[in-house]
Amino acid sequence: MTIYCIDTSALIAAWQERYPPENFPRFWGLMDSLIEDGRLVAPTEVLTETAKRSDELHKWLAERKYMFRELEDEIQIAAAGVLAQFPRLVGERKLRTSADPFVIALGQVESLQIVTDEKPTGSAQRPNIPDVVTALGLPPCMGLLELIRAEKWIVG
Repeated sequence: MTIYCIDTSALIAAWQERYPPENFPRFWGLMDSLIEDGRLVAPTEVLTETAKRSDELHKWLAERKYMFRELEDEIQIAAAGVLAQFPRLVGERKLRTSADPFVIALGQVESLQIVTDEKPTGSAQRPNIPDVVTALGLPPCMGLLELIRAEKWIVG
């Protein structure tokens, strides 16, 4: 069974734009089941980021702290390697965040399927998660809709 490593952008997009919990409670119930089964994880940095972007989502995630992986040495070393190779992954732009290298590192270290709302830029000067994942030779990133299809969820 696939284990997914989700980034902040996918969570924010789901909560605020695509599947708001008041309209799609089944979607969030299915997400909760994935979390409970240990099949949806993220580095702790994702939880930290959501606190800055969505109080409601952060509260929901904080009640599911067991989904968040601590930044153990192997993950930190892998993240440092990602940043050494792709220093512009975490940039000065306002929306650039610090969790991205840890999402990639966790996916790399534990052979997880990375789920992100980010699209590739095709630019080494402004890479997004999918650009880095491709350059590292990891399996291609998946978006939320691809996760829904892979899990064969019916949310409507």
